[in-house]
This record gives sequence, structure tokens and C-alpha cells, in this order.
Amino acid sequence: MQMTIQAEEVRDNDGKITVNELVQMFEASEDATQQARAASERDRDYHDNIQLTAEELKTLKKRGQPPYIDNRIKTKIDYLVGLEKQQRINPRALPRTPMHEQDADSASQALNYVADEENFDYKRSAIWRNLLIEGAGGMAVAVEQDQNGYWCVRLRRIAWDRMFWDPHSSEVDFSDATYLGTVQWMDYDDALSMYRDNEEAGDILDATISSVAVTDTYDDKPKFNQWADKKRKRVRVVAIWIKRDDEWFFAEFTKGGILKSGPSPYKDDQGKGDCELIFQSAYVDRENNRFGLVRELISLQDAINKRNSKALHQLNTAQIITNEMGLAGQDVEKLRREAARPDGVIVLSGTDKIGDNFQFNTRTDLAQAQFLLLQEAKNSIDLKGPNATAMGDKAQGSAAASGKAIIASQQGGMVSLGDLLDNLRHLDKRTFRAIWCRIRQFWTGEKWIRVTDDEQNIKWVGVNVDPRMVQMQAQQNPQIAEMVSGVVRNVAELDCDIIIDEGPDSVTPALEQWQALVELAKAGIQIPPDVLITAAPNLKNKKALLEKMKQPNPMQQMAGQLEMADKKAGIDKTIAETQKITVETQQLGMGEDPRGPMMEAQARMTEGQMKLAGIAAKAEADQANAALKQRGQTLDNAGKELDLIGKRLDIQRQRETPPPQPASAA
Repeated sequence: MQMTIQAEEVRDNDGKITVNELVQMFEASEDATQQARAASERDRDYHDNIQLTAEELKTLKKRGQPPYIDNRIKTKIDYLVGLEKQQRINPRALPRTPMHEQDADSASQALNYVADEENFDYKRSAIWRNLLIEGAGGMAVAVEQDQNGYWCVRLRRIAWDRMFWDPHSSEVDFSDATYLGTVQWMDYDDALSMYRDNEEAGDILDATISSVAVTDTYDDKPKFNQWADKKRKRVRVVAIWIKRDDEWFFAEFTKGGILKSGPSPYKDDQGKGDCELIFQSAYVDRENNRFGLVRELISLQDAINKRNSKALHQLNTAQIITNEMGLAGQDVEKLRREAARPDGVIVLSGTDKIGDNFQFNTRTDLAQAQFLLLQEAKNSIDLKGPNATAMGDKAQGSAAASGKAIIASQQGGMVSLGDLLDNLRHLDKRTFRAIWCRIRQFWTGEKWIRVTDDEQNIKWVGVNVDPRMVQMQAQQNPQIAEMVSGVVRNVAELDCDIIIDEGPDSVTPALEQWQALVELAKAGIQIPPDVLITAAPNLKNKKALLEKMKQPNPMQQMAGQLEMADKKAGIDKTIAETQKITVETQQLGMGEDPRGPMMEAQARMTEGQMKLAGIAAKAEADQANAALKQRGQTLDNAGKELDLIGKRLDIQRQRETPPPQPASAA
């Protein structure tokens, strides 16, 4: 483990656990899983194109026949690894209480920050490949102090051949294991430097080296049950995590003694001790052996290789059918060798002719039977794991299926991989839960996290930062408010649930929904352009495009202003005429008999007011029509842009969709 703590004794209910007990626990796991590990190593060899034994290669060389390996296992594994890379994940935090609702987004940014810093995607892909081939993989979630004294969360991938576990564990996630551990071989000087805080480290390492005899092992993984290599001066160091009464303890030891030990320095979300190691397996048999997808493909892969080699050998081998007269004076062994050679010379005696007392016979019937068995083996292996339909080679039995039909068939073919993908998601969730627990426990000081997914401006999220101080600084400098995306007052008090946002299995459902929205917009149903842009799948720079659409068109804005100014001038003219009529009416009202002129003036004023109201109503209608016209122009422009986006997406989908492959010949 990476965290430095003071060495203590690991204890259980009976007292101290001795180094002999720790060694027995490790060796018991090693003994119980020896055959399963050998099978996993063979599975890896088959993936790496090492599928023929030394004896088989020797036989083929003696025949003069080249080795034949049609590695269909690697093709399937590479497809599944590529599928995982297309479905990259992002962790998201959801608050458990209403008071932490605004802080949950900052927690999500913290999780993504750790994932980016520790290259989680790359390590996840390597673990996924281990699950598929060997059947097990793991991640260690630890902490380490940087040069400035800040605690940093560290992720370390654990290769399958460096893992060991309780052999009685039967769960795919090792949740019922009483101990988990890792093993590594180290040079003596490196081990001594690593455990320099332990004054007895030198004596422990010397005792380990002295406990074994000199071996002839020179590789990085010495023989079974060996603890040291005297010639290379290397020792095997084991780190084990033991669960006792729902608490975790750790110990790092070698056969000569315990180098470091103590209770787990990590806490889970319940405040109990937490294990640094997170293991996951693909499948478990009834004897608790772990295995991957490759295991069920081995026999079929052997059948493909052997049937092809057999058929080729039988086609290249000729039998000689003759009688005693045909063999007169002939050396049988020499005759057999010459018949097997493409440039062989066979001399017939007397009047013998080919077809009378002497003829060649090639067992094409046996070769044909081998080819039929070969085709059967190929068909069987294609149905295992990711089949031809899921990989896009065929769709509903037609080699000329459309791209949409191929994608739909791929989605149906992925159903058989549900258990494997669920196991990977389970590993992701446990890993990010452990990361969040480390953040809550060790990020006690003020820390600023850069938000990396903003395409326009870099923003920051503050952890353990007082929001009032940020507000005061923002009042003094408004630019600070624009740069700060969020703050968390006390991350230790923030409790949240972790969920995983995955990439879709295919863009087809989202693309079909977007196309349906476009058709509704073309039919006259008013759908805001920003909704269409947001719904467009795999569209880059959505945010920039939406911001651009919000900006008004300068030419349309100027035309609208001119039109409104013209309307306003007409209204002002009408108001002036009305005011003139009012003045004239008042002047007429000063005469001796005002009734007639007053009535006429009043009628003229009423007429003017009605005219003014009509002009105002027309101005409002014109203004509304101008707004509708401008909105229609915006929708028209958006429709053109969406059509262009649709064409680009169609081109992209055609590029991503593999072309239909012709059916392979028998």
C-alpha cells in the first residue's frame, strides 16, 4: 500500500497473527488456485496466438507442413475491448439530503478530477481484458502525499497474476472473502529502501533469502512456492488484507517476518475500516475457480486448427495401391518417400502401367469430412460470446443487409453479454465509492479542482471552501464569480450516492428520436430549435452552437427597428392631429352658440381617437407579424442547419457501421 503509517501487529480475537499464519494463508490460496491459474495462463496463450504445443509444432515440421492458426478468440476479445472503449463512463454524485443538493455537482467534479488524473479509463480497459481472458482483475484505491504535503487519491491496477484471495470465496465480486492480497517480486535493495522505517527489515529479508536453496530460476515469476531467489537476490513480498468482525487489517510480509502491519487506515461511508483492494471476476465455477470468456472457446479453437491441418495433410498425402507384381523389385519405403514428394520419381518395372498393377489414391472423402467438421467448428465458435450478428458481420442471415438492420441486430446480439457488462459496472461503482470515501477522509484542507469539460473558459470547483469568502471576493473582483463553478463547505459532511453515466450501446435510438423531432418541426409543430440541437446525438460543440443561435441577426434586428420607427412616426402624427382637433374644439367652445361646433368637434375628436386606436392596433399587429417573421426565419435557418447535421450524422453512422461481410466459404 502507498500510505505510510506506523507498524503495528495485526490482531484478531485470539490475539496476534504470526508470520507463519500469514504465510499459511497465502500458500493455501496459491495451492487451491494452482490448476485454475494454469488454465488461465493457457487462455492467455491462446489469445496471444500461442495455440500449438511444442510436440505439435515438431510433427508439422517433420511433415513439411506450415502451422495453421485461425485465431478467432483474439478477434472476439478485441471487439469487446473496443466496445468498452466506446462506452466510457462518467461518475455522478446524487445528494442524500436536501441540504447537499447544490454540493452534489461539485462532488461529481471531484470524482471526475480523480478519474482523469489517475487515467482511470486506461486502467479500466486493462482490467476488462483480464476479466475476459483470465477471468479476474482488480484495482487498488489508496492515498499518497505529494511534494506539497497534500493527500492525493491513487488508483493502481492489479494484474490477475499478482492477485490472491480466500479460496473459499464463491462470489464474483469477492464480497464473501475473509482476505484479499497481492504479491510482487522485489530486488533486495528496493525492498530494503521501501521498508526503511522498519529497523528489522534487513534481518527479515536476510532470513527470507537464507530460508531457500539456490535455484535455477531467473525469470520474474520464480517457481511455485518459492519465496526468494538467492542468485538474483530477489524476495517475494506479500500484502494481505484480512477481515475480522467487519473491520479490515493489513500486513506486508515475507517468509522471514512482518515488514508492516496495522488496522486499515481507510474508512468507508459507515465509518468502518475499508479495504484498499477491489477485486472482480467474470465467472465462478462450483469449485470457486475464476475464469473468463475465453475458457469456453478453447475446445472450438482447437477443433478449427486441427481440422484444417488434418484436411491439408490428407490432401497432400497419396496412397499407393498395388499388388505383388507391381512391387516386384521395388523398395517399399523408398517408394513411399518418392510418392510423398511433389518431384518424386517412381520407376515401374516391366510392362506395368498406372491403373493396372499400380495406382495412386488420395482420400478426398476424408478431407471433405474434415472440411465439414471445420465448418461446423467455425459456426459454433461464431455463436459464442459476441457472435457475428453482434460484431456486425451479418444481420438476420443476409450479407446485404442495410446499415440500420446491422445496428439493430448488433443490439440484439449484445443481450448475451449482459452478465459480463454488469460485472464491469459493479466494479466501476465500487471503485468510485471508494474514491469518494478517500476524498471525504483525506481532503481536509482547501482544494481547488479545475473543471476540464468547459470548452470556452476554465472554471474551478472549491472543496472545503467557505462560500461567504468566495462571495466577498466576487464582489471585489467580478471575474472570480465567473471562474468559480461551485464550492463545497465541508466535503467530510457531504454524503451522496454514486451512479454511473455510461455511453449508449448505439446512437441509433437517440438518432431516431431526433429525426422524429425534425419531422414534427417540418410538419408545422413548433419545436424550439434549442430542443432539436440538444437532442442531436454525437453533435460536437452543442453549447457553442446554442449560444450562437441565441444571438440576434444584425440585419433582421436593424430592419425591425426601421419598421418600428416608421410605425412610431405614424402614431406621433396621429397624436399631433388629435391634439390640434382638441385645441380647435376648445376655441369653438368659447363662442355664443357652442352646441353646433362643439358637437362637430366632438365627433371629429372621437373619429381621431378611433383612428389613433386603429393605428395603434395595426402597429401592434405589425409588430407581432414582424416578430413571427423573424421567428420563422430563425426556424428556417435552424432547419437548414439541422438538415446539414443530419447528413453529417448519416455519413458518420455509415463510417462507423462495418460493411456487410460475405459468407465465408467452407
